Amino acid sequence: MNKTILASALAASALFTAGSAVAAPFIINTALNGITTGFDNLITAAGSTVVTAQVVRNQSVYNYIDKDGNPATVSVTRPISGAAANPTVSGYGSGIGAVSGALWDIGPSSAALGGTPAIPGFNNSGLTFTFSSPVNAFGFEVGDWATCCYSGTRPAAVQSAYSVPATGSGLWIAFDGGAATLPANALNQNDNPGVAAYGQFTNFIGAIDSSSFFSSVTFFGDGFGEVLYAGGTLRFASVPQGSIDDGGVAGVPEPASLALLGIGLMGLGAMRRRKSA
Repeated sequence: MNKTILASALAASALFTAGSAVAAPFIINTALNGITTGFDNLITAAGSTVVTAQVVRNQSVYNYIDKDGNPATVSVTRPISGAAANPTVSGYGSGIGAVSGALWDIGPSSAALGGTPAIPGFNNSGLTFTFSSPVNAFGFEVGDWATCCYSGTRPAAVQSAYSVPATGSGLWIAFDGGAATLPANALNQNDNPGVAAYGQFTNFIGAIDSSSFFSSVTFFGDGFGEVLYAGGTLRFASVPQGSIDDGGVAGVPEPASLALLGIGLMGLGAMRRRKSA
C-alpha cells in the first residue's frame, strides 16, 4: 500500500512539473492602441518587465538593461548578405494610428536575392534581431500591411510543412533560426486590426515563447508586391519558462494540472502520516 501511494504521488507530481514547463507560443496581433493590454500586461502578469527601444533612423544597434540588470544590446541585420539594416523611413500613419519611431522598409519582392528561400519572402524580406542577453517575448509596430497582395499562392510544400493557408499576405516570425510561424495572415484589408480600430494600416505584431530563451528573432513578410514597414518601438522581455501558454495565461496551471498536484500532495501527506505513526 505504501509503495502504491508513493508511486501515485511521484507520478502526479512529475506530470504537473512536466506540464507546467511546456508552453506553446502566444501570438499578439493588435492595433497600436492595444499594445498595453495585449502585450505589456501579459509580461507584467508573469512577473517580468517590458523593455523598450525606440527605433531611430540610421541605427541598427540598440542598448538596453537585461532582466539581471546588466547592459545588453540588440542588433538588427538582414537575412540577405550585403543588405543595409539601417531604418530609412521616419514614420508612418497619423494621430492614434501613427507608429512611434523610425521603420525598416521590408516590402517583399519576387526577385530572388541571396539564393532560393525555404519560404518565399524569407531571403528578400526580413530582419533578424540578435540579443546579447536572451529573451523569449518580442514585438514591434508594422506599417502598410494588408493593403493588397492577398492572392499569391504559397508553394504546396510550404503549406504542408507549416500548416498555413494557400493564399494571403503573411507576417512570419522565427526564434533562433528555428521553424517559422505565421502569426498573421491577411486575406483582405480588414484583417489588419488597425483598420477596424482607427482606419489606418498600422498594427503591432508580437510573439511570446516561454518554452525557452532565445538569442535571435527573425521577422519577414511574404505578400509579394506589398509595401511593408517594421519598427516603431521594439518591445521585448524574458518571462519565466512555462509562464505563458498559447492562451496567454500567465502562471495559472490548468485545472487538470491542479488536480494532479492535489493527488500528489495527498499521497505524500499520507506517506508522512504513516511514517509518523
